[in-house]
Amino acid sequence: MDKSEEIAKYHELAKDAGNRLRAYILSVSSGATGVFFLALTKSGGSELGATDKWLLSVALVSFVATVGLCLYELRVDAKRFFALTQELNKPESEQSWDKNKRYKSKRYWLIHGSYLTLAVAILATSVYLVRAIFSI
Repeated sequence: MDKSEEIAKYHELAKDAGNRLRAYILSVSSGATGVFFLALTKSGGSELGATDKWLLSVALVSFVATVGLCLYELRVDAKRFFALTQELNKPESEQSWDKNKRYKSKRYWLIHGSYLTLAVAILATSVYLVRAIFSI
């Protein structure tokens, strides 16, 4: 594989990562929107209790944090692949992979942070929905 094929491969990986992440964010956002619509149009004329308000607030903030982390991860991933292509354009003796290591580390923590915020959002939403089902 020559250098131009390798560069094209990393550009394709960057595009692919962006598309997957966009689909992931859209799925999470759609699900969250549905849950909040359901919560705010709750029938029966009863007001949301303090616990329900707290659970929905935690879920909403967590979903927003997940989207923010994912968008930032997308940016870091794109910058990482761009940096890789820049290094591959240099002669082998001048190539440095330090930026790549920093981007990979940052991406690792962003991914795991988004998993955590998504888990909190899903947990809070699930608890709210179970409470809503049993209060009907």
